[in-house]
Amino acid sequence: MRKIPFIFFLLCGFVFHGFAQNNSNSSLPLIVGIVVQQMRYDAIARYSATMSDNGFLRLLTKGAVCNNAYYEYMITEPAPGYATIFTGANPVNHGIIADTWYDRVSKKYVPCIQDTRYRAVGSESETGQVSPLSLLGTTLGDEMKLSNFKQSKVFCVSYNNYGAVIPAGKLGDCAYWVDEKTGGFITSSYYKNELPEWVKTFNSINFPSQYLERGWFTLKNMNEYKASLPDNSFYENGIAGKSTFPYNLKQMNTAGDYKILRYTPYANEYVKDFVLNLIENEDIGKDNFTDLVVINFSAAGYASDVFGIRSVELEDIYLRLDSDIATILTRLDQRLGRGNYIVFLTSDRGSSDTPLFLQDMGMSGKKIDVKHYMTLLNAYLRALYGDEKWVDKYFNRQVYLNRLAIERHKLSLKEVQDMASQFLLEIEGISDAVPASALLENHSLTGIWKQAVNSFNRKRSGDIIINLEPGWYEIGENTSEFSLSAQNSPYNHDTHVPLIFYGRGINKLSVSRKISTADITPTLCTILKILSPDCSSGQAVYEVVDY
Repeated sequence: MRKIPFIFFLLCGFVFHGFAQNNSNSSLPLIVGIVVQQMRYDAIARYSATMSDNGFLRLLTKGAVCNNAYYEYMITEPAPGYATIFTGANPVNHGIIADTWYDRVSKKYVPCIQDTRYRAVGSESETGQVSPLSLLGTTLGDEMKLSNFKQSKVFCVSYNNYGAVIPAGKLGDCAYWVDEKTGGFITSSYYKNELPEWVKTFNSINFPSQYLERGWFTLKNMNEYKASLPDNSFYENGIAGKSTFPYNLKQMNTAGDYKILRYTPYANEYVKDFVLNLIENEDIGKDNFTDLVVINFSAAGYASDVFGIRSVELEDIYLRLDSDIATILTRLDQRLGRGNYIVFLTSDRGSSDTPLFLQDMGMSGKKIDVKHYMTLLNAYLRALYGDEKWVDKYFNRQVYLNRLAIERHKLSLKEVQDMASQFLLEIEGISDAVPASALLENHSLTGIWKQAVNSFNRKRSGDIIINLEPGWYEIGENTSEFSLSAQNSPYNHDTHVPLIFYGRGINKLSVSRKISTADITPTLCTILKILSPDCSSGQAVYEVVDY
């Protein structure tokens, strides 16, 4: 656990207590960040006909709605999304280029938050061997704590670990997530050496076992799910060999753990209930310093991957999530006063239609075999430069060349990158193959190439970043033969996400100009009158802060 001079900060807190009380923003009790995993921009509109007025629609009709919020980088995975939201920077600066990247030195894959110096607290799970230390610079929560000598409280809750650890930053009081083996909420020894008593009590109720017993039935009558394909749609993989309602989760759960719950609305309900307990037990929003609670709802992301974005299952998850959000807002109203806090809602990235569905609808798109075109590339480079394994690894749309072989043959790295890129552009289905040399030399690029620049980190990225044509999807190494979402692209379905600010001092308005998701944290920092994070490149949304 970190050794921090708490006495020093406590004394500083007393010294500056009077200042904080007089600060114009000191009476704002709480900021709540709601991140819905893999939520497309059009999700609320698609399901709004059967939503209540108290959840998503309350935010939409009473808040500041940014209709054109986008991620401005190429590799759209969850971890870069969380990092961008809470640092106000793109991967080129915050360093989280993907969920996992390839390390040239160790020749191993590196999960973005993996840190074996720390252990799980609350179980023996390897998911606890994590920290936020690979994140470069500070986050929203870090800056809030630095501004008042750690008087603000920062907590992040997620079903998965990266959705909690990254938003919590380096100074967060705690990040909590679910251990799918035991079913309880756990954390890392980076934050605590022991779970608080209230968390132990909450875990002892064993909600996951109750969810399995309950099973999954539709919230409404089946004929009300008009925004989806039929329940027996061909375009679904399903879970445990089943893709139609109802789901007898206890019977289907042959693995003996709780992993099956991630694909169901219970993953969100569980997080919601934990957050409500956290707010009460950690006395959130009850002093003169603004607190931050981040809630990552991940069920929609997992369900999109196995059921597709036009499934009844996903629609049911959103309708139930609507109720979960309404419950949280109602509890905050009761605790802090109606609207006497700020909520922002967004997503870590969007999602695409199932490739087979698009093909059946007459859209273009085919499979592309990753291993095959890497074999072709290696053969081409052999013909040019000699008998070597020139391609060290292909991972996450990035080609890592064999730097040692290039040095051994006294070749120009730029030349090999350029030649490899030109070859890859000849392969059907590849729209762009951007060499690192171009990304390092020209930061005034536009369009897809600019998105490649924003995804590129010199220490962690490959020598070439690849982009596929719209509708194309990979098979082969590290991919699934039947992927329900052609993700990880710079196209609108992956980069265009919802963004709503709601609460005290936020006027009801609609912002039509293009907004970067890197603008979220600078906007909140401007409202709080504190510095934006170290690496932040975003700009405050002036329509929101000028009130």
